Amino acid sequence: MKLKLLLALLCSLPWLNAIAETRYISDNVYTYMHTGPSNKYRIMGSINAGEAVTFLTQDADSQYVQIRDQDGRTGWIDADFIQAEESFKSRTPRLEQELSVLKQQLAGLDESHRQDVADKLNLIEQQRTELNELRARLGELRQDSERLVEENRRLASHVDDREHNMRMDWLLRGGLVAGAGALFGLLLPLIPLRRRRGRDRWMN
Repeated sequence: MKLKLLLALLCSLPWLNAIAETRYISDNVYTYMHTGPSNKYRIMGSINAGEAVTFLTQDADSQYVQIRDQDGRTGWIDADFIQAEESFKSRTPRLEQELSVLKQQLAGLDESHRQDVADKLNLIEQQRTELNELRARLGELRQDSERLVEENRRLASHVDDREHNMRMDWLLRGGLVAGAGALFGLLLPLIPLRRRRGRDRWMN
């Protein structure tokens, strides 16, 4: 019973479990893979800095880890040369792709901004042209208004002169009629008198 518990405990230790996890070789190292968990074992090849590898297990005594590289080779390297964070070399293609996308988006934004600026400049120029036309039209209307005011003043003066002349003419005609009436009133009594005197002479 105790033996079974001991075996179960040993099996639960992390360095005995071949858990396949992705790890990365440090960016600043160039290391060798060994056939066993120390540098005393034969070198089986090298592995590039920043390369993604599969973590298999770790030796508790030597602190070496067993990995499998992208070529399918399985070997051991120092645990100090491996990291859980994604390496810069592994991130570079994705970062370059993201940078390319950002550049394209920025170019699109620049083009859109340039087009927007060009549209606004065209609109401003159009509004400036319309404003100049309105100012010219306003000047013409102001000149027409001044001419109309002057013509109205002239016509009003002409009407006043005609009314004055008509009043004077009426006064003159009225004076003539009154004078003629007065003269006729003076002459009228004399006319029958002369006729009566002529009749008296005929009768005698």
